[in-house]
Amino acid sequence: MIHTSDVCPHPDFERLRRYLSEFVERRIAPVHTAVAFNAVYFGFDTEAGGYAGGPLDIGEFPYVALGDQVEALPVGAMINIRTGGDLLPAEVVYKEGAHPAVGSTGDTPGWLSGAPLGAQGPGEQVSLETPNLRERLVFDAQAFGQGLAATSERLSRLSRRGTTDAYGHLIVEARYAVAEGDLDDTAYYARYLMTRGWDQLASSLVPMPLPLMLPPTSAPKETEAALFRLMCVVRQALASSPELRMWGDYAFTRTSMAARLADPGPLGRDALASLAQSVGRSAAPIGHRRAAARNKVVYTALGPALRALPRSSASLRGTAYPLAVSHANVLMADYVRGEADEQTGLLPNGVHLAQDDPWQSGGVWRAEYRADESPAATCPEVPQTPSGRGWAESRSPAAPSPQLESSEPDTAVAAVSAPTAGDGELWPGDHGLGDPVRGPVRRDRALWTQPMRSRDLSGGYLPLPQDVLAGLALVGAPSEARGAHVQLSLTHDGQDLPPFQATQDALLDEEGRLTGLEWPADFFPGILLTLTWPRAGRVIQARTVLLPLPQTVDGEPVAHRYDRRVRTRDGGSPARQYAANRTIPGAAPNAESLVMTAVRRLGLLDVYGRALLARDRLHAAIHLVMTDVPLHPAAPQVAAALVRLLASGHLTLARGSRSGNGRTHYPQRPREAAIELVCYTPLVVEARPRGSDHPDLNVPPSRVVNGHHVPGFLRYIGHLGYEASEEQRRLFRQDFLTFGLAGTPELPQGYTYVRPHRRGT
Repeated sequence: MIHTSDVCPHPDFERLRRYLSEFVERRIAPVHTAVAFNAVYFGFDTEAGGYAGGPLDIGEFPYVALGDQVEALPVGAMINIRTGGDLLPAEVVYKEGAHPAVGSTGDTPGWLSGAPLGAQGPGEQVSLETPNLRERLVFDAQAFGQGLAATSERLSRLSRRGTTDAYGHLIVEARYAVAEGDLDDTAYYARYLMTRGWDQLASSLVPMPLPLMLPPTSAPKETEAALFRLMCVVRQALASSPELRMWGDYAFTRTSMAARLADPGPLGRDALASLAQSVGRSAAPIGHRRAAARNKVVYTALGPALRALPRSSASLRGTAYPLAVSHANVLMADYVRGEADEQTGLLPNGVHLAQDDPWQSGGVWRAEYRADESPAATCPEVPQTPSGRGWAESRSPAAPSPQLESSEPDTAVAAVSAPTAGDGELWPGDHGLGDPVRGPVRRDRALWTQPMRSRDLSGGYLPLPQDVLAGLALVGAPSEARGAHVQLSLTHDGQDLPPFQATQDALLDEEGRLTGLEWPADFFPGILLTLTWPRAGRVIQARTVLLPLPQTVDGEPVAHRYDRRVRTRDGGSPARQYAANRTIPGAAPNAESLVMTAVRRLGLLDVYGRALLARDRLHAAIHLVMTDVPLHPAAPQVAAALVRLLASGHLTLARGSRSGNGRTHYPQRPREAAIELVCYTPLVVEARPRGSDHPDLNVPPSRVVNGHHVPGFLRYIGHLGYEASEEQRRLFRQDFLTFGLAGTPELPQGYTYVRPHRRGT
């Protein structure tokens, strides 16, 4: 599944989903994507209830106690609670900010909501080499089976001795590297495993070490990308399970939610409903004073608000706390959906209520009452989407007028300006995808490379650089060249072109383009042409170049060098690839197709073809790019389509920032408001080398993706009464060194080793 763009039809995906549903049901705390990855990768036994007998060396886990200053630990990290006696291994299952400025009842200063790393006060941010954050870590001491599990009496003793706080949690000062402080929990866990946790990740004793899934020459960035892809597969399984419900990256059972709603206790339905109403009323004027009321904004953190409820302490100890926080956030969102006006997003009392920070103290909710005008709901159909307005407004009190970001000045879709160098672009120095990329300068000839745009392929055009136009003895503006004849000599690497395509006579139009060309049928948007013009002649030579290995991109075969940015902008068939149901020819595209098109057309681009678009501007982006569609989907339809695309893994989420003038930036910049970005990443997989019995371009994409490689693995043969041969032991020791695995180079008793090999035809 690590190499497959659409894992839903994979025969093992349903098994994975069933296993994770059992795993979430087995755990008390909500299961984060990182913790679910641990269960699959390290082998959590849902019957025995732990990693008992697994490949983890508990003696190597970092030791932590209350008040420690530690290198920041992610959700999913394995730790030892420092007891002064026997080992007490545990798994970090939840963490949140624990800033001392948050009040005991949840009252939060506005600047803290959405504040980035290094924030010291309203609009004040300092740059430190290793900034600290005060964090609450919730651990599960039952994760390693009954033999190592801590009893409730032992956990109570730890609390009395000051090893944990009164709720059985760890409050620590976490040190971050500047580049890692604003990563989300899943991305930070992937970084953690690639660095401090590498020995666990690469252990030869895990069921399938990640290095064995990849070629031995894989670079660290490729390995980290593959690791993150595996976590996306796990999250997709969690999000698509009908028995589970998600809040952010945390999954919990619908059964636990139903039990919460049926509970008459201090954290049951009535208590949480009263809390939601109280937070919604916090900014509203009282009775007859409404006409004379002033603008008011109140920020409330749910974690302290829950701890302040009467008789709630006993129900918030240990891993019960993150479950209560997740349930409370879901109920808050349901309350807003049920009570807020669909058009304005306002509650009946005129307050706009939305989550503003998902991490600080269990989630900070923002209640705003504006007396002068109705507040525009940032995203009323998805009220839990954090916007980080508290920090943004502490830096810039005047709310910026919304703009839609774009990486391409395409007048065919809208008058949207492209980012300039240093202002939001993801590839410095690139000024428009249609401009040729200049090659080395020579006196006798001009060399350059340029990608083919969709409009050029369909129109039979080839845009030329200004210096080439001038050198063709067409001095002045391109309009003076109109009607001039130029010959194009085309070579398509790996194919013999017919004479009418290999040599073509073209005319220059007033826009400086060769016109009247007929491109080969397998040319695609983004394919790179290497062009040469001998300065003394009127012939331009163009050729394509084969990739070292064929690829599949989002399941489509690609054989020649190409520009990933142009393919993202112009290529693909969203209506075919991302539709839940097949699109009827001639009918308007469905919501999934429109969402994918908007992200790919107007998102910020990087050199790898990734496109990122602000989530709160997705609906507006659809209206801009789909001018030829008579009926646009409503905001709830767009939100539902986005949820489905996120669950399927076609889109992911990332955190960026927005400047005071409305520009979107990624990665998140200091002193800018944090925002959530919707991210499209092309899935690129290398296929078999050329020269096999079945050329890659003739093999169906599914065969190319799934049938070309089987990684090495351990096979249990002890039940047959066999042991591995000396040759297999030698081969395992050899691959152990080749792939850089951690642990022991000796095969476990009862196992043999199957080397990496190819399977299928």
